[in-house]
Amino acid sequence: MIKFFSSIFFVLSLSSFQGTGFAATAAEVVKKLQGLSPAQRKAVLEEGAKKEGQVVIYTSVSLSDYPKILAAFEQAHPFIKTHAFRSTPSGVFRRVDTEAKAGRHAVDLVASAPIEVWQLKQRQLSIPYASPETTGLFKGSADPDGYWTAFDVTPIVLAYNTKLVSAQEAPKTYQELLNPKWKGKMSLGTEDYDWFSVLLDHMGKDKGIEYMKALAQQNLHMPGSSSVMRVQLLLGGESSLAVAARGRRVAELKSKGAPIDFQILDPYAGEPDLAALMQRAPNPHAAIIFYDWLLSQDGQSKMSDLTGRIAIRKGIKHRPYLQELLQKDFVFVTPSSIAANLKEITALYHQIFGLHQAK
Repeated sequence: MIKFFSSIFFVLSLSSFQGTGFAATAAEVVKKLQGLSPAQRKAVLEEGAKKEGQVVIYTSVSLSDYPKILAAFEQAHPFIKTHAFRSTPSGVFRRVDTEAKAGRHAVDLVASAPIEVWQLKQRQLSIPYASPETTGLFKGSADPDGYWTAFDVTPIVLAYNTKLVSAQEAPKTYQELLNPKWKGKMSLGTEDYDWFSVLLDHMGKDKGIEYMKALAQQNLHMPGSSSVMRVQLLLGGESSLAVAARGRRVAELKSKGAPIDFQILDPYAGEPDLAALMQRAPNPHAAIIFYDWLLSQDGQSKMSDLTGRIAIRKGIKHRPYLQELLQKDFVFVTPSSIAANLKEITALYHQIFGLHQAK
């Protein structure tokens, strides 16, 4: 049975599982697995996980989705019970950081956004773990040093209102967005830093900044940070194009007959959710089993089937309306790109697009 807890009482009670005889650290378990055959590896992990009996996950995955993923895991591994704390990405990081400073180490694995996963590495709260399942994933979805691995991705597309823009005239490149015909007819979010970072990396910083300044001269509508809101305004005719729209929602609306379609531009940015193994995981064997399962054929298929999220494993069959989003490789937003330069990126974004008062 999946247990959702948020009070400090439950965190303290879970922390008490530390030091009950299962003394191997996550790093020691990872080292112990090296060089083992798949069968030996499985036996070692299952023996340890059966003693631990649980895995504790902190996540920013939506309230509607994460319980389905955990239930599927428990069905596949009935000897491991899952416990989850869910919050915003920043809330997840604060929880881990606060507990660590207080000497409580309740969490085994974090599943959250790039910036927060980078912060975990910087605070030395996570450790490298290269799952054998990464060989089946899309290029760029795993950290070369092993500190994180993507388990799903949100594609970033150019959405357009089909009542206002035909498929023939819809821009096919980012350069076409600078055409005077689109002036005053496009929206962009006030916090689309991930998209911004990918384009600067792709174009080169100087050329990227030059492009963004030209785009800003197109009198963009910037009503807020929510892509969902901007898509709703697009459907209402408030704009013709929505730059940096989240593709999963756009594709779903299109499948239901809404007057909306999308273009995949180059570079094709993808925002991942990332898994990270905690350094002081009290249940390291169970955590590694969960990590591997989440990236496996079974885990990725179940996640996609149950939630409609886009898997990052090659060959996964998605819901029909999502398949169109997989026609091109993603350029993943990475913690080492966005998070390491976040202050500079946000300052540039605010300056270029006139968001000086943005918080």
